[in-house]
Amino acid sequence: MRTILFVLFVAVSALVFSWSGHEGLTYYIVKDIVPDEMVKITPYTYQEERFYNLSKLVLEDVCGKDTMEAWEGALLPPNPSPVDGKVPAWQILTVYSSEPDWGMDQGLGLSSYQFLIGNSQGVRHMKYRIMGLEFFEADKSFYYFHDLAKEAFRKGDRYWGYRFLARALHYIEDLSQPYHNTPGEVGEILQSLFDRSIMKMLMNAHYVYDDYLAYLIYSGDEETIRTIEEAEPIFLKSEWHLVQGIRELALSYFPKIHRELKKVFGDRLKERSGNLKSFTVVSAEEFKEADKRGDLVNLKRYTLELVRKVSSYLKGYLIDFLKTVRSF
Repeated sequence: MRTILFVLFVAVSALVFSWSGHEGLTYYIVKDIVPDEMVKITPYTYQEERFYNLSKLVLEDVCGKDTMEAWEGALLPPNPSPVDGKVPAWQILTVYSSEPDWGMDQGLGLSSYQFLIGNSQGVRHMKYRIMGLEFFEADKSFYYFHDLAKEAFRKGDRYWGYRFLARALHYIEDLSQPYHNTPGEVGEILQSLFDRSIMKMLMNAHYVYDDYLAYLIYSGDEETIRTIEEAEPIFLKSEWHLVQGIRELALSYFPKIHRELKKVFGDRLKERSGNLKSFTVVSAEEFKEADKRGDLVNLKRYTLELVRKVSSYLKGYLIDFLKTVRSF
């Protein structure tokens, strides 16, 4: 049964998928709750169990450098250069929340089934649930960096504590993306085996929704930013409860979000060919035009409901985490 289900979703999994706009989402979540401290940049000195694509792995500090990508005119989070070898805690979390998308998880042998989704990055960034079975390990990625961050703080290494915590935030944010939890409706997955237009539609729907959140944040949409900033912390019992809560939330919003994407963009999702660059399926300008027409009202409402709850969960998680490491 498991092998059959892998075959069912092979056609609809893209090479690399991730929420766009990790830096923006993280910035508005963390900026008012992390300590107002300047953190000394320290070298990487860790022996890890996890292995990476060393040609893409970045271990030096890149705060203040051009690591954030978006369209011309996008309103990106502040990214000042270090001062006297120090950077603020919020900046470490913001900049490095996108670090796992810089290539360190690509081109690896992580799973005997990864050929079915085209690249090892998907193995570490997604956690599919299909017909009661689960695949991939984004949850394990979150737990791994949560534990590594605690280890760094315990050693007194606050720079790498925050940097590993930023990676943990990346993977839990990935799990909040509905398409990281399922590639499509079961009927569509079956259909895609025989109809390449359905395959392309599911791939492009994932790309479009990745980029829609980035559009909302980086266009400076006041309602979106206010939704994230004003979300009240929700405290859960454990990291396991956080993962389960985030995943159930994302899956509960999938049907509504998927329906709206198909309604708004229709056959264009079957026709347009995307690549791994942002906004290749729907551009920022096209989002803006659809927004002006009123086509995105429901999609925005569902997205902000989801983002509000995710922001609440992550604020609660961060407050609890930082309270714990203060005692080290």
